[in-house]
Amino acid sequence: MASLSYVDAATPPACGSFVRYDIPDLLSSILEPAEPTEGLLQVERLVQLLLLSNHIEQAYGLLCVLHEHYTAILTSTTDLDASLQIWGRPLANFWVSHPTYTVPGRPIRTGDEVSARGQGLARAQWHEYRECTRTGWMLEHCNLPEPDDPHTWRETDDSPMIAMCARLLAKDKTPGQYPGEEALRESLAAAKKLYAQPQVPITEWQFKRDGRRHSYLLYRRLVVELCIRLGEFEAAADMLSLGLTLDGFNYCNGGDLDRYLYLPGIYHVLPLLAKRKTEGNPFYIEEQDASAMVEEIAATLQLRAQQGRQWSLAPEKVGWRELLDRLARGAWVVNRKGYELEGLTCAEEILHPPATEEEIREAEVKFGELPIDFKDMVRVANGFKGGWHFLSGGIAGIGDMELAGEDGYMYMFRFPDADHDVCSKLILLTPATECDGFMHMMVSPEVWRHTSYSGDAFKDGEYPYWHYASWIGGVETVWHTFRDWVAAEVENVESMVKRGETVEDGWDDLQCV
Repeated sequence: MASLSYVDAATPPACGSFVRYDIPDLLSSILEPAEPTEGLLQVERLVQLLLLSNHIEQAYGLLCVLHEHYTAILTSTTDLDASLQIWGRPLANFWVSHPTYTVPGRPIRTGDEVSARGQGLARAQWHEYRECTRTGWMLEHCNLPEPDDPHTWRETDDSPMIAMCARLLAKDKTPGQYPGEEALRESLAAAKKLYAQPQVPITEWQFKRDGRRHSYLLYRRLVVELCIRLGEFEAAADMLSLGLTLDGFNYCNGGDLDRYLYLPGIYHVLPLLAKRKTEGNPFYIEEQDASAMVEEIAATLQLRAQQGRQWSLAPEKVGWRELLDRLARGAWVVNRKGYELEGLTCAEEILHPPATEEEIREAEVKFGELPIDFKDMVRVANGFKGGWHFLSGGIAGIGDMELAGEDGYMYMFRFPDADHDVCSKLILLTPATECDGFMHMMVSPEVWRHTSYSGDAFKDGEYPYWHYASWIGGVETVWHTFRDWVAAEVENVESMVKRGETVEDGWDDLQCV
């Protein structure tokens, strides 16, 4: 049986407006990383997609499981607390529209609390509505001022003018107020005239400076709301279906999934949209698949919470030989053009020949005790080639290392508690390939044991490795061993291969192939 999957908007650096995501990959993003923040956010996104498909019970069940386990899964929940939208805009409308569902982690709400939340939501929804009717946007982006007669849309086929009139007719500057029914109906009529003009899906559209998509000129979520306010729920489903089919989810045109779910009355429309299944909603998830997804994800969240990280590239599972071979095979696929420009002819040439035991002993005389995992790597391959940005230039090997000496403090800004002795014994590893100024650095375990650093907890035998380039503006990640970094690169290149991405001409500019 084919694995479960669903369609969503692409996330950078992936390309495409409609991308299929496999549930096994989502499960891996929960089990594999040391901090699976992205995987948990993807689960929360799937909750929204389930709501769009009108699978209320499945969405609520998954949300409850996510809330139950995410604090046990993460070592630090600060960033995720700010990112998860359990109580934010995507779901605020759900809680008010479904008062019988208890908000996870919150006490049962009283009638007054529900009423207060409803009033607050209504104010926020009005501001969302008002943002859709701004006519200054048309002047700024289309060089189109407001016409003297907002009814002129009837006599023209000019798309920007029709959109301008629709905005004007739907506009009301009084906070919390909406135009009367007559104005709303005419605004909707103008919108339908605009949308009746032929337009290809975003996947086939070629950007033209002298033209904009209908959804840029007039947000589809505004037109869906006009239909809802006029009690035309089937028409609202038509408008929402048209937007999803032609444009997908698009931040630039106000067509985000969370904004659609924020619309007042949207939960009257979603059951009608669901009847059309994928013909009316390319992101629709079949109910049977939705239940199976929730069951698998719930079991995975529980496994991660109770038993911790399930890392398939853990040292006890994958040795250096296999790890480096996988790195080379993946790197050759995604950076082949760059490697061929350097004269390489196959993946095996990416890896340097192994270091001898004599070379390792000589290095330890000069640098002190080297990390065990690093020595194990150079016994298999004494470094590997990278690219201008790819693999941060790679690693040249133990013959090209040096001590930072008195300048070591310049590279230790991530470790303000490190004393002079630790800074001076910082080991600099030279890139193997001409690159954009990358420097590789690590502190040997022997030296690190004597540091007074009080930040991230390092276990026995662990030590910091990181790389840096002046144009980055800071150190994004510090790995707790050199092997952790190499394993992370293996995960990255294998993920790129699976997504069909490549590094163009040795630069870190990803393109879809």
